[in-house]
Amino acid sequence: MREAAEPRHTIAMPLTASRPGPGEVRVWHALVDDVLGGRDARTRALTFLGPADCARYDRYRLSADRDMFLVGRVMARVLVGAALGVAPMTWTWQEGPRGRPGIASPATPLHFNLAHSAGLVVCALALAQEVGVDVEDLARPTVDPGLVRRCCSPSEAADIEAEGPRSWRNRFLAYWTLKEAYLKARGLGIALPLSDISFSIEGDAPTVTFLGRLAGLDTRWAFHLVRATDRHLLAAATPIADRRPTFVVDRLPALW
Repeated sequence: MREAAEPRHTIAMPLTASRPGPGEVRVWHALVDDVLGGRDARTRALTFLGPADCARYDRYRLSADRDMFLVGRVMARVLVGAALGVAPMTWTWQEGPRGRPGIASPATPLHFNLAHSAGLVVCALALAQEVGVDVEDLARPTVDPGLVRRCCSPSEAADIEAEGPRSWRNRFLAYWTLKEAYLKARGLGIALPLSDISFSIEGDAPTVTFLGRLAGLDTRWAFHLVRATDRHLLAAATPIADRRPTFVVDRLPALW
């Protein structure tokens, strides 16, 4: 169960550190142990949970999932508040019908998204454009080979299978992470046929095309794919407006 905690929302991070500039996507990542490992860190973190967050926190059965949820809420509260120039708990959180987080108030063009896996939590922010982010664990114990043909386009599947038995899993997870980031940016969850979303990840700027039932969808999207740690693969997605946006990926500074 959650410990009782008094409000202690003071943080060490500079107020303007998280604000993305025009045409920029800022992506921050942090290991759970780095955020919750210090003296009084968990007590401080728990003060960033509202009543609904507290109930959700208490429902998690596994401590690892509970901690990633907690760190995600802290990161979003701090980073969005800093970008808006307000205290972390004074902006109003909202969630869309498929769980996409958003800002109900104050009125703002800022958008954000969250992801976590295997002890790493990621928060992405963008101005005047939707943003999605996903992170996958490259050390996960198993990946079903049957997912390749079910979830990937023919060109993706051929690329994955060409990697051979030692490397195919990481190549598959690269495509999977990009697809998840795109779907989260659109607020859809896994609601589209994944094999009709086809990526090319040659070079440093992945591109997307749409096949079959999705043919004709707008392909003016920008993607970024990077190893956040030796263990974690991170992807971010945002629509392209006037020009391709710049992605800036950083490790979260110490919060307290």
